[in-house]
Amino acid sequence: MLKKTIITTVLVIGSFSLVSAEVLTPEQLMTEAKKTVKSIDTQQLVTILKKNPNTHIIDVRTKEEILKSGGFIKANKVTNIQRGILEFTIAEVIQPDETFIVHCNTGNRSLLAAKQLKDMGYKNVIHYKDSYEGWSKAGLKTSSLDRYPESMLYSKLEKVADGVYTSIGQTSPGSYENSGHNNNLGFVVGDDSVLVWNASSSYLLAKSFHEEIKKITNKPVKYVILENSQGHAMLGSSYWKEQGATLVAQEIAKQEIIELGEGILKRYQRTQRDKILGTKIVLPDETFKDKKVFDLGGRMVEALYFGYAHEHSDICIWLPKEKIVFAGDLAFNQRLLPIFKITETQKWLEAWDRFAALDAKIVVPGHGDVTDMGTVTKYTKDYLLYLRKKIMEVIDNDGGLNEAYNIDMSAYQHLDTFKELGKQNIATLFKQMEFE
Repeated sequence: MLKKTIITTVLVIGSFSLVSAEVLTPEQLMTEAKKTVKSIDTQQLVTILKKNPNTHIIDVRTKEEILKSGGFIKANKVTNIQRGILEFTIAEVIQPDETFIVHCNTGNRSLLAAKQLKDMGYKNVIHYKDSYEGWSKAGLKTSSLDRYPESMLYSKLEKVADGVYTSIGQTSPGSYENSGHNNNLGFVVGDDSVLVWNASSSYLLAKSFHEEIKKITNKPVKYVILENSQGHAMLGSSYWKEQGATLVAQEIAKQEIIELGEGILKRYQRTQRDKILGTKIVLPDETFKDKKVFDLGGRMVEALYFGYAHEHSDICIWLPKEKIVFAGDLAFNQRLLPIFKITETQKWLEAWDRFAALDAKIVVPGHGDVTDMGTVTKYTKDYLLYLRKKIMEVIDNDGGLNEAYNIDMSAYQHLDTFKELGKQNIATLFKQMEFE
């Protein structure tokens, strides 16, 4: 009987404890969080980024919020991890002792997120209290999920020179949100006709690009040049074929499309869903080996092949009079280049020397903003040379892949896609160089 009485008493006391426990309001939670979390305002964040440009920023908003509000804070290292999965994902991008900054739209959720991260052991987490709303109101630079919401294109047309235009793709992997527009498209206008650079990644995206071209000129598109056999270069070919354009590629690209095209299309169908409607594999009408010249009427354009590069069939188009080159995947800017299993980096470097001999004044890279040879050299040739040198040092010292992962990549970690490709490139190149 005594034992039963004691158990009953404990249960009753426990019940009173549950009933009388204080339920904290969101305001109380934030008040408690402010006691332990360091918060900064917009001016302080600007100062931090000037001093340490590679400070990591974690944006905990949903993609829907980001699209609605206009984009991301423009900085070297911004990662979007939605609040709902933050605790499960943060370790993939942040080191335990790393100083990093968390924000949301107005600062409320990110304050509680920062408190939770601090409780998890991230001692150097900083809360940006003004968050994206404060950054935007201050008129500071932002980058958008979609720079041109009125079109499937990621960005509006950009004039490179008289009669020369490009539409810059998002410097990220292809996705439904960017409609597969993650590479640079372009066109050149002559007196008689238009030459288009890259068929794009789908029938509908090609159509959207053509609609923008028609705002500039009513001249017919006579040629469409494929930079290689990748999906974002060739899947829109069926649209251009309907318009009566001649499709042109390097001879290796045609064979690659024959062998791999249907598989590439199926992958895009999974990611692009309704945006891939109308897309089908169409082979190039004409191919060339090393060089092909196009007369657009008063303007000559050359398609050039310098050998194996990022892929086996990479080409560029060259405007000799203007010294403008659409480099395709020979040259990268603002994002880390990918090293595929088929990429032969030593041959890419050899092709680069022939490409560099053009002495281009303006470079439209395969990915990233229009720039110059110095910039694409830094992020293409110099990156390949550096990575090859460091991996060879590891191999010469009988090191393995784990040692290669410790190569200092700080000079490139600010580039878009570094998170996706940084270690992957090391692993791919390490395995290749073991047998060179």
